[in-house]
Amino acid sequence: MAVQPVADAQPTFAAAALEGNVFHAMTAVSGVAPGTAVSTTSAFTLHNPAGSGVNLVILEGRMGYVSGTLGAGVVTWNANDDDDAAVPTGTAIAEANALVGGSANANGRALTTATVPAPTPIRPFCSLGASLASTAIGPWVAVDRVDGAIVVKPGCSISLHATAAAGTSPLVVFGVTWQEVPE
Repeated sequence: MAVQPVADAQPTFAAAALEGNVFHAMTAVSGVAPGTAVSTTSAFTLHNPAGSGVNLVILEGRMGYVSGTLGAGVVTWNANDDDDAAVPTGTAIAEANALVGGSANANGRALTTATVPAPTPIRPFCSLGASLASTAIGPWVAVDRVDGAIVVKPGCSISLHATAAAGTSPLVVFGVTWQEVPE
């Protein structure tokens, strides 16, 4: 008996997006400094407020180069898993429903240049090579398909931040896509 190939009927995130519970958030297109050390200030944070009633299932993270000279290093996913700690503060980022035109609002709260409780690096996101705008490479976007390997419970948060050489005025754009699933 011949084995028949099987394909997904829909793209990976389509069903969840059609239900209106997948969201995107990204820093301003003008960019944010990626950072030089994991600390209580993060370039991008996604917080799940206490009492939200949902878990934030991280589907993917992205980072794109904007300008300046990047320093060599690594960007990491950093967990803030103390649900009794202070709520992160920073510049709010508008969350967007993946169902364009959908009416559901995100429970997750995205922030840039956020002050967070002491974070714990849990997973590398991507490596950074020292590069600048005149480096002879094409435009790039780093993508980490997390596919649910990170889940943020209510009262906790996840951040993206680099541990890298300072560079010269480096700017990147961070973005995260997540699904909200009832607890």
